[in-house]
Amino acid sequence: MTTANFLSRGDAGAMAELHAAAFPAPDAWSLNALSELMSLPTTRALGMSEEGQLQGMLIVQFVTGEAEILTMATAPIARRRGLAGQLLSELEQRLHPPGLTKWLLDVAADNVGAIAFYEKCGFQVDGRRSNYYKRLEGKRVDAILMSKPVGGQITK
Repeated sequence: MTTANFLSRGDAGAMAELHAAAFPAPDAWSLNALSELMSLPTTRALGMSEEGQLQGMLIVQFVTGEAEILTMATAPIARRRGLAGQLLSELEQRLHPPGLTKWLLDVAADNVGAIAFYEKCGFQVDGRRSNYYKRLEGKRVDAILMSKPVGGQITK
């Protein structure tokens, strides 16, 4: 059974293990980075666990009226089962501070599957940051900037 729960600084070890399994070595976030991030009052995280093991997580940072999804990770063995969609749904239902108008994120331009997923979830492309991500072989990849209005709000 999959359960959703809030994560805390004390979960940083499990979060770092999951991030390392989900992303290539240079892109994986360290235990220290996650611990520091989770100590910030503007940062919240949701996790999805199965049998006590963290299988997915989503970290978001709130700043006046906007919330940026900093990272989302799914364990390789748990992929293609709807976990990422469940995390986004839980995020929208559980983390909704007053005044929040927009969800933001960026995704590597070469991550076609993630871009399609976010578009399916209602995110729209807003722009691009040139050469934002650095790949292992030294190649640079643009970041695609995406957003989604909160709770039925209309954007132009």
